[in-house]
Amino acid sequence: MSTVSATSSQPSNQKSSTSAFDDKLNIAKSSKIIADYMKQNGKGAMTSQDLAKLAGDTSGKVPADVSAAAQYMQRHPDVFTAIETHDVAGADSLSGVWNFDWAANGGLNGTATDAIAKMQDTFDLAIAKSAQITEVTTGKKAELDSTKQRPSN
Repeated sequence: MSTVSATSSQPSNQKSSTSAFDDKLNIAKSSKIIADYMKQNGKGAMTSQDLAKLAGDTSGKVPADVSAAAQYMQRHPDVFTAIETHDVAGADSLSGVWNFDWAANGGLNGTATDAIAKMQDTFDLAIAKSAQITEVTTGKKAELDSTKQRPSN
């Protein structure tokens, strides 16, 4: 879930760019990014702890799109569970690159997991936009109220 601060400072371009990219992520895109990253780095499997490290990376060594894709998986733990249990029964928090490839190719399209993830993303976006609207309208109301103030004698 996003939070909106009451300050007027603008976010850095990196964060703004990552947020814009992150807003367009879904199961297939996130899975493809993670699978490609795993292949490029010689990783055959990844745990949920590995995803957490990628999601929280501040070193600059992890590409922004990989970090955003890992953050997507962190926000949707049911998605990671569905991916990791695609080929075996029972969750063990370990998923092979082939599972991410399966999901990248639409393996979860049309499933309840996909529908719930989409609804959660929509609600999160609506909440963030509502907070921004509230911030703007509160500021405008305060400005309007201040113009109506009369000095006391």
